Amino acid sequence: MAQPYQLESRRLGAQWTRGFAVHLSLLVFVAVFGVGAAQAEFDDEEGDDDVERVVVGSPRVGIPQSGGSESETRQKVTIELPDRDANVCRSDPTRGPEMVVIEGGHFWMGSLYGDSDEKPVHKVAVQPFALGRCEVTVAEFSVFVEDTGHVATADSGDCRAVNEEGTTFVDGVDASWRNPRYPEVAQVAAMPVVCVSFDDALAYTQWLAARTGRPYRLPTEAEWEYAARGGTTTPRYWEVYRRASQCDFANGADQDAKSRFTERSSVECADGHVVSAPVGTYRPNAYGLYDMMGNVWEWTADCWHGAYDEAAPEEGDCSQRVVRGGSWFYGPMGLRSAKRSKDDPARTYNSVGFRVARTH
Repeated sequence: MAQPYQLESRRLGAQWTRGFAVHLSLLVFVAVFGVGAAQAEFDDEEGDDDVERVVVGSPRVGIPQSGGSESETRQKVTIELPDRDANVCRSDPTRGPEMVVIEGGHFWMGSLYGDSDEKPVHKVAVQPFALGRCEVTVAEFSVFVEDTGHVATADSGDCRAVNEEGTTFVDGVDASWRNPRYPEVAQVAAMPVVCVSFDDALAYTQWLAARTGRPYRLPTEAEWEYAARGGTTTPRYWEVYRRASQCDFANGADQDAKSRFTERSSVECADGHVVSAPVGTYRPNAYGLYDMMGNVWEWTADCWHGAYDEAAPEEGDCSQRVVRGGSWFYGPMGLRSAKRSKDDPARTYNSVGFRVARTH
């Protein structure tokens, strides 16, 4: 193909060629940025700490207002991540989870560089809602069980738990939400409840709604990602700080995990936890939400669909429900705002829990 192109270029002249190259470059630039890719998830490799990121999250951070275009209203804003509050989510469990009101807006959902089920990146509108500041704890779930007599899916002991090698999850270890059989770690009241199915999580939200008279529910997948990003467009919300350590913000596979599970890939830092950590152990995102990455996977309300395209039915495959956020079992690739997974609504793992949402 190169030779005919060179002959044609010579015939048209060097000046035309230069003009054509400039025009082609402009077309490529417009095509890429015209589909919103400039505002989709990205991961810079250069720069300094506290870098200003292009953010699309709400009217206050660059969403087009009446008649405006995105290119006219995009802004650079500095995202500030709060310090950890040692007392967060430690109040009376009978009062239910602490909630954070999230203002509505638009954002670009998915990832240009992630798995196939994270594409195509698409713009989503989110209405104002409230989300649990932390994952539902063992103590909070216990109040529900004591009040209702609810028999959880894994009460018979058939929750899947990590094996001794830390390489996969196995049956037959008599694990349940009361005792998830963590290697060398005891379950405590402030830990996120695990070994709960989608049906258990849904039952908890229905009980909470009936008890309070307020519209509690599970978050939608779009609400979850919008909240997890906290206004950022980086794969992980703490990456607005160039040299931030995963171990300050998320419970994932690290050197502590590697000391127990030698075959696990991990980051170089250590956070003091091999499996689940008590909620609120790490720093929150910009919305004040804790453990949106790592610690435990979280059930969402959505039925599964394998890609973000118009061909996928809106309701998806309801024999599979979406889980988000990754867990203590995963390295960095599993701890991303756009990361998605799915499971049978009746299946339970000692790495899967949930947090509640509420219509605002």
